[in-house]
Amino acid sequence: MTAREIKKALEKTGYIATDDISYAVSGTVNERIPLLIEGSAGAGKTSLAEHTAQALGLELIRAQIYDSVNSESLLYDYDYQKQLLSIEAIRSSLDNSLKEKSPEQALEAVKDVNFYGEQFLIRRPVLRAITSEKPVVLLIDEIDKSSEELEYALLEVLDTYSMSIPELGRKIICREEARPLVFLTSNNYRDLSDALKRRCNYLYIRRKTGAEIAEIMQNRLQVDTGTAEAFARCLVQLQNLNLRQTPSISEGLTWASYILHHPGEDVANSAFLLAKSRDDVDPVTSVLKQYRSNGSSGEADHAENQITRF
Repeated sequence: MTAREIKKALEKTGYIATDDISYAVSGTVNERIPLLIEGSAGAGKTSLAEHTAQALGLELIRAQIYDSVNSESLLYDYDYQKQLLSIEAIRSSLDNSLKEKSPEQALEAVKDVNFYGEQFLIRRPVLRAITSEKPVVLLIDEIDKSSEELEYALLEVLDTYSMSIPELGRKIICREEARPLVFLTSNNYRDLSDALKRRCNYLYIRRKTGAEIAEIMQNRLQVDTGTAEAFARCLVQLQNLNLRQTPSISEGLTWASYILHHPGEDVANSAFLLAKSRDDVDPVTSVLKQYRSNGSSGEADHAENQITRF
C-alpha cells in the first residue's frame, strides 16, 4: 500500500494522519519493519496502532507494559497447573509399575513424558503474534516501562520475527507471509537501547495544531466546521496551560461528545471530563467559562472564544 492509500484508509476509521505518519506506517505495512512511536501523552501513539488494525481489517494484539511485566507474561510461559494435574493423573498408574524399580530405572520409564511440550505452552502476546495463521497488528505499549532484560528479550523477535524456546529445543519462526505489523510506543520514561532502536523505524508524533484538531473533531463527531473549530480552540487553550495532566485529543472528543448530547448546560460544569487532578480543576474551569453551549443563557455573542453551536 502507498502512503496515500494508508492515509485514506486511516481517515475512514476516523484517524487523521499527517504525511509523516502515513509514510511511517507504510514502512511497517510494506517492509514489515517494527515502528517505534514517541510523542507526548495523548498524541495518538496507541490509537495509531489501533486504527491501523481497523483500517486493514487485522486482529490487534496488545501487550501493555508496566514495571513488573516480565518475559513470561510478554513472550511465553508454561501452564504449571496443567503440568501438576498431568503428574497427578499418571501417578497412580506409575506407582505399581515402578514399585520394584530403582530411581534410575524409574527415571528411564518416564523419560518420554514431556512436561515442556507444546501442549503445556502458553502463548503470550508476542508468541501469539508470530504464530498466527494470518498477519496481525502487535502493539507493545509503553516499551519504555520495561526492564532492560525484557527489552533485550524482544530483540530476536524484532530482528527476525522468531523466538528461541529452550524448553522446546527449537526456534519458532514466523512465516514470512504472516509476519505481524509491530508498533512500539514510548513516553520516554527511560532511554531505550541502541540495539532496539536499530531494529525499528522511528516516528515522533508532534502535538496536533488547532486546525488538525478541528479536522479530527469534524470527522469524528460529524459536526459543522464552526462547531469543530470551537471545540478545537478550547482544547488548544487547555493544552497550552501548565496543567499536571494535559487533556488528550481522545479526552477532548469524549468531552465534546458530552457537550453535544447535553445542549444548553453550562460548559464550565464539564470540567470533570478534562481535569485529572485537584490542581487542574480551577484553571480548566476558568477556560471553560469562556464558552457557552447552544441554548444557554449568557451575554451577547461578542467574546472571541464563545461557542454558540455545541
